[in-house]
Order: sequence, then C-alpha cells, then structure tokens
Amino acid sequence: MIALPAETVDAGFIPSIFGLSLCWIFTYVSSLVTLEASWLASSSSSEQNNSEGSFLSIARTSLGIPGEILTAFLFYFLLTAIIVAYVSEGGSLVVSSINASPAVGSLVFTSFFALLGISGTSAVDNINRVFVFGLVLSFICLVSFGLPMVNINNLLQHSDFDMVYPNVISIGILSFGAQNVVPTLLEYLNYDTIKTRQAILIGSLIPLVLYTIWEGVFLGVIDLSNTNESSKLEVISVLGKTGGPIVNDLVELFSLCAICSSMAGASVSLIDFFQDAISKKSSKSELEVDPEMSTSSVSKTRILAAFLALAPPVLLAYSYPDIFLVALEEAGLLGGVSLYGIIPAICILSFSRASSSEEEMPGKLAGGDATLVALTAISITLIIPEVSNLLS
Repeated sequence: MIALPAETVDAGFIPSIFGLSLCWIFTYVSSLVTLEASWLASSSSSEQNNSEGSFLSIARTSLGIPGEILTAFLFYFLLTAIIVAYVSEGGSLVVSSINASPAVGSLVFTSFFALLGISGTSAVDNINRVFVFGLVLSFICLVSFGLPMVNINNLLQHSDFDMVYPNVISIGILSFGAQNVVPTLLEYLNYDTIKTRQAILIGSLIPLVLYTIWEGVFLGVIDLSNTNESSKLEVISVLGKTGGPIVNDLVELFSLCAICSSMAGASVSLIDFFQDAISKKSSKSELEVDPEMSTSSVSKTRILAAFLALAPPVLLAYSYPDIFLVALEEAGLLGGVSLYGIIPAICILSFSRASSSEEEMPGKLAGGDATLVALTAISITLIIPEVSNLLS
C-alpha cells in the first residue's frame, strides 16, 4: 500500500482505479483457476494431507519435475524481488531512525527478520500481529485525517490512461496477489470449493474497496504541480506534510508497519522454501539416528536457509539503494503474472489431458479450456513488453 500512491500518481485517480479494477479481475479469475488446479491435484492424490495443494506440488503432480523446477524458480524470483524492495525501503527507515549508513540500515533490518524466520512461523505470527494492528490503526487514522483535506479537483484534473501499464498494473497485481494462499484456504475449508470460492470473492473485494479509499485520500490531497517528479516516493510524505506533525507521525508509523508486516510474511516464506529444498537432500536415516541430532540438524538447516534466502536481497538492496519501486514493478509483472496467471492454467490443461475422469469441480470457472487459454494469452501479453524492455 505504500507503493500504490507512488506508482499511480502519474496516471491519476480515475485511470488508477480502472487499472486496479482490472487487476482485481485478474486476481479473482486466476485465484479460481488456482483453486481448480489445487482441487484436481488433491483429488488425484491419495495423500491429501501431505501438502498436495501447494504450488510446487500442483506443478509436480501435473507437469512433472520440469514444471516443479520452473515453478520453484518463479516462486524464488517473486519472493526475492519483493524482499529486495522491502529491504531497500526498510533499511532507509532504519537509517532515518538511527543515523546509520545504508549498508548498516539494510543489515539491521534484515537481521531482525532473519532471527524471526529462524525462530519459526509462530514467532513471526506473534510479531506480525503487532505490525498488522499498527497498520490498521494508522490506516484508519490517516483516512480520517485525510478525507477532509481531499480536493476533488486533484482527483479529476489529471488523467493519463497511458500510464496504467506498466506502473498501475504491476503494483496492482502485486497488491492483490493472494493466490498462493488459495490451496491452504481450500484445505482449511475441508475441500469445500463453493465456500472457498465465496471466500476468494469477499477476500479480494475488501482490498479493492480499501485501495480505492487509500488512492482517493492520497491522490486527492496531492497537487501534482507541487510534487517532485524525480522521486515518486515523495508523494508518500505529502499527506504528512499537509496534515501537520501528528499526521506525519502516522504516515511514518503506517510505512513502518506496512513494510514490516509484508517483510515478515515474505521472509519466512522464502526461508521455508530454502529449508524444504535443503531438507530434501538430507538423508532421513541420518535424522532418525538420534532425536537430539535431528533437532540440531533442523536448527542448522534453518540458519543456512535464512542466510541463503536473505543474504542476496541485502546485497542487491545495498548495491541499488533506489530499487524499491523497480523491484516491486518487476515482481508484479514478471513474477506474479507468470506464477499466478500461467502456471495454474497450464496445470489444469495438463490434468484434463491426463485424466479420463469426467468429474468437474463444483463452482469451477466458466468457459473451460477457452478461459484458461485466454488467461494464459493475456498473461503472456502483459509479460512480453516488460521482458523486451529489460533486454533492450
């Protein structure tokens, strides 16, 4: 949510809401495709309780080892790009607080979340509750302070639909992106696909409403003629400067909680990813020799996984201190669209060709193969210009 106003300010309010609405449609459709892929994977396995709904297992079940490797690469790229962005901005927040160098700021910020990740999901969850509470509280306060300052002319005077792609689309897809939790949600709801579909609809509409309010407050307060176009992140501080010291403190609190809550989830996910990869190469017999040795090995594996997961983002964030928005843009378009828009659709097409069963998932997305092909084509269309831009 921090990057939303910065990435959408060039487009203006109306084009931004249009772009975010398109991102919501993409998220909802791709989530339903992910739901069907997860249901097919769990239905084709006799071991539903063995994480058969995760993205990697879905790809492995339908596409084999090559599909699993490709999915793992996309998952790694997406999370790494996100973490690089968070480390860059989080390090800047640390620097402004303790007057340290950028390198020290990034290291301190990342070390905190590395220790949390090593401690395990439970520790991350407890700390993250604090960040989420601060995020919600500061959001409510900022909206309350900001709404009276909204100038309708600021919302309507600037409108540039040419800026919807790639800026608005990339940050929008990343902001809505929750497709990775669909398999877990399906399992939590006892494989009831109708209830899961309803949860996806409600769960995706709530952010759309909140993002619209958030955009209205920020873009309604900002007078584009008084902003410095050389730094899009400057728009984040405009509300604080306009509202006075209290609002400025709320903006800083919101920024801190937003970065930290996002970093907590992304870092533990990537650490878990590396731990799983390392554990697969470990001999089960070695871990079963001695329980104490098993516990020690798991602890060492977790530390190694944390280092492999978080050391590269620190180096990238230090080497490119202004990478925050760029990393989020690439994560949304290249990582998010590929992982969520293409992989699940291909998995379903593979399942349908490999299975002779005529049973269909209750509440599945209408359109059949045509819808899957269309989603894949749209995703590729979004990706190609960005890839060409990077290669040029």
